[in-house]
Amino acid sequence: MPLARRLAVLLLPAALSAQDPRAATAYGPSLLFGTGLVTIPVAWVSPSPGDLFAAISARAIGEGSIVPRAPGSRWDMTESLELHLAGRLALGASLYSAAHEAFGAYAKALLFKQPAEGARWIPSIAVGVRNMGSSAYQDRFATGGVRAVYALPDSGHAQGLGKIDGNPSVYAVMTREFLFEKNSASVSLGYGNGLFANSGGLDTAYNKSGTIARGLFLGGRVALVVGPVSTLTLMAENDGWDWNAGALLTFRHVSVGLYMTELEESMSVPASKPVANFSKVALLLSYNASLPDIIRGSLQRSEAAEAQVEMKRLSQEIAQRTVRVNEMQTQMATARQGADQAAAAEAAALQRRLEAERAAMKKASDRLDQLQRAGKPPTGEPR
Repeated sequence: MPLARRLAVLLLPAALSAQDPRAATAYGPSLLFGTGLVTIPVAWVSPSPGDLFAAISARAIGEGSIVPRAPGSRWDMTESLELHLAGRLALGASLYSAAHEAFGAYAKALLFKQPAEGARWIPSIAVGVRNMGSSAYQDRFATGGVRAVYALPDSGHAQGLGKIDGNPSVYAVMTREFLFEKNSASVSLGYGNGLFANSGGLDTAYNKSGTIARGLFLGGRVALVVGPVSTLTLMAENDGWDWNAGALLTFRHVSVGLYMTELEESMSVPASKPVANFSKVALLLSYNASLPDIIRGSLQRSEAAEAQVEMKRLSQEIAQRTVRVNEMQTQMATARQGADQAAAAEAAALQRRLEAERAAMKKASDRLDQLQRAGKPPTGEPR
């Protein structure tokens, strides 16, 4: 079955029953540039302000050791960090290679959000940029060190080839969400320049097949709820150059993904060992957290630590006051045995001190009991 037909079969159920999109499953990070599908962006920004996505991906770009970061390793590692703000803006950066100090920043703005009521058929629309700050020769694989142009004699530079001009790569994308009883699905369509469209004159050394139309990308996903706090997302796409597919399993805040890219190409690495024109396996590990929750949790841990210190101090204070109360009770008993006026005055003074000590001890005991019940200092109360 052709890949285009396979994609249509995968996405057909999503188009049959469009419902309220508000509970659509969140998107996970793509392999290189923040949230999306396998590699393409989608018109989605987290509705939770301050959502943070951290990810590391490993792509098998050739032959070599199976050990990551080992000399001659087949794995190319990419780390990315993305922050979502106000439900409309996403900002991030990816480290392509620490050794080559290669990185690219990216951003996305959600211009229009699919309506929750009324004209729900209208898709979300977003614009964005990728690969800001990187070399003009950085190609779509964004390895930082290995590039498609290296397959040509003298790396092709003598012929003026390999200049992608993808800094930055600008795109626009629309995404239509669908919601079923428990699960969700979406389809996305977009267009971009730079990394999405420019081959740097490399012709088939950069891409042999897979392009529908230069700069055009599309894809879809189905998100299946497979547990109380877990989701399995199946996705397929054409990124403007190749057909890719993958699966992402999310459990609470952690996601693990397995992907295949350049599905239309051969599995074997060409003799010239370029980075293009053979199918690749990729892995992804990501963590998603809310920045406000992280800050709130830090404050709560700080308050809890302060409460523990105060509880210890109150316990010590109560113990010390208990000793003093016992001592004063003994002194009062002795003073009351005297019959003169001085002994009576001393007993009265001891009684006043004893009452004050008992009042202070009760206050400390009440505070300690309050802390033990609440687990932290009540807001607005003096400590």
